[in-house]
Amino acid sequence: AWGYHLLGLLLHALNAAMVFTFLKRLTGRDWAAFFAALLFAVHPMQVEAVSWAAALSTVLFSTFYLGSLLAYLEWRVSSKIVWLGVSLAAFLAACLSKSAAVTLPLVLLAVDFYLDKSDSNFTTFKKLSNFWMSKIPFLAIALIFGLYTFATREIEGHNIEASSAVFSFADRFFMACQTLLFYPFKLLIPLGFSVSYPFVKMNGTWGWEYYAAPIALLAIGVLIWKKGKDNPNILLGLALYLLPLSVMLPFRTVGSFELRSDRYIYLSCVGLFFLMGILLEKIKPEARNVVLIGAATLFGFLAFHQTAVWEDGVALFENCTKKTPESSLCQCNLAYNQLISNDFQGSIKHYSESLKYDPSTVEAYNGRGQAYFQIRKYPEALADFSKAIEAGIVTPKLFLNKGKCLVILNRATEAVPDLNRSIELEPKSPEAFYFRGVAHEKGGNIPNALADYGQAIQLNPNYVEALVNRGLLRTKAEQFSEAVADYTAALAIATPQVQPMILNNRAFAQLKSGQLSKALEDVDKALTINPNYPFAYNTRAAIYQQMGQAAKAQADLAKAQQLQGK
Repeated sequence: AWGYHLLGLLLHALNAAMVFTFLKRLTGRDWAAFFAALLFAVHPMQVEAVSWAAALSTVLFSTFYLGSLLAYLEWRVSSKIVWLGVSLAAFLAACLSKSAAVTLPLVLLAVDFYLDKSDSNFTTFKKLSNFWMSKIPFLAIALIFGLYTFATREIEGHNIEASSAVFSFADRFFMACQTLLFYPFKLLIPLGFSVSYPFVKMNGTWGWEYYAAPIALLAIGVLIWKKGKDNPNILLGLALYLLPLSVMLPFRTVGSFELRSDRYIYLSCVGLFFLMGILLEKIKPEARNVVLIGAATLFGFLAFHQTAVWEDGVALFENCTKKTPESSLCQCNLAYNQLISNDFQGSIKHYSESLKYDPSTVEAYNGRGQAYFQIRKYPEALADFSKAIEAGIVTPKLFLNKGKCLVILNRATEAVPDLNRSIELEPKSPEAFYFRGVAHEKGGNIPNALADYGQAIQLNPNYVEALVNRGLLRTKAEQFSEAVADYTAALAIATPQVQPMILNNRAFAQLKSGQLSKALEDVDKALTINPNYPFAYNTRAAIYQQMGQAAKAQADLAKAQQLQGK
């Protein structure tokens, strides 16, 4: 994983350099460009995109995105068509890295308007044809990748209509407006970072800040328009914030479980930092340099502190539940990381919290069921697995787990349909065949049990439990040589803890087949490993009885009774 982290850090440094180069060459405002690039580099809100290996696509697409902008700017300056080709190729690479890159053609239009701000809005037909026609290939690529993204999300099982219908159109409007103010607030006051920022209604009503957001945006828009008419740098900064962010706003859910996230602002923050730089240029150089150094130092310190949150999954989602305890997503993910860390009680607690905040988080039933299973609360595990299946989760492991619970709870006949479904979904699962074999055995269907144990062993020749169970059934069927073969295979791979049991079983099969000396040898080995194994004394007593050594048989029976009475 360190390789991904190093690559992310190097790409981020490259992106910061390209941000500076792009803004400097486009605007000629060196200080504002440096201010924006420096804060882009060190702001703690960037930690998620840079530190999280799974978010590498955000940093990577931004590299190609910025490269495309630089190449396009070079084409505008030099008119060499090769640079337009480089820009188009970089844009294609950006879209292949992440579909969020589809906003680039809009940013290119903003660059055109900025460069021709004094040219009466493209009065000549030549400029209209050259600059606007040049966007056609960019728009075509953006359209293809946009449609592809929607199509693949549907194929992968993301029901876009259903997930988007969780919030109404009016809800989405207020959410989007509040989000447009949420990100600048987080950038200016860098506290309370979390991997998830849920949208939560209280008693069906949004907080006041949601209803105030459209009014605030309208007022800000009027102010920017008045100021921006005479200062195109303000409009440029606004465009660099809004356009890359536009596809990340919570108007529609396209597969991602977060409707807003730190990494969504990774590229868009450039526009806001540039706006801040433009405003700070109006004060004295000494004062603005103090602001620059102070902001960079503070943000850098906070960013370093924020990296500790990404140490592992438990630390990440513990931080999330502290900052946003109402986030069902964070509760569920913390529970999952605790589950795989064998903290089963903690996992149960946070899966339950997840379901409290959002009962539709059906994966929490599956996870909590696994935690209950590990601490042997089988009725609770069965109830959760059943709810997960009723909610529509279809995985071979889920059906297997439900079947295992039913087998353990001696409801073997009920277990078979679930185990059948598990095998249907994953035909090469030795564990599913094994437990179906156990279910058949408990249900009295010995031929099917033998067949399933055999299939489990075929799929996994080192499946000790399947070998032992088949050996027991073969012993009962008086297939002693086959039983001995199964026990011998099991002994070759078994741990020392279970070897006495297998040796005793093999001894019993040998006893029944008349191989008394071999049986005695095995049971003696079993008692050497575990001198307090009562079943081995019982078996040896039967062997001694067959050998006519009644006194030894009586002594072993007494020892067995003594051990069993403890």
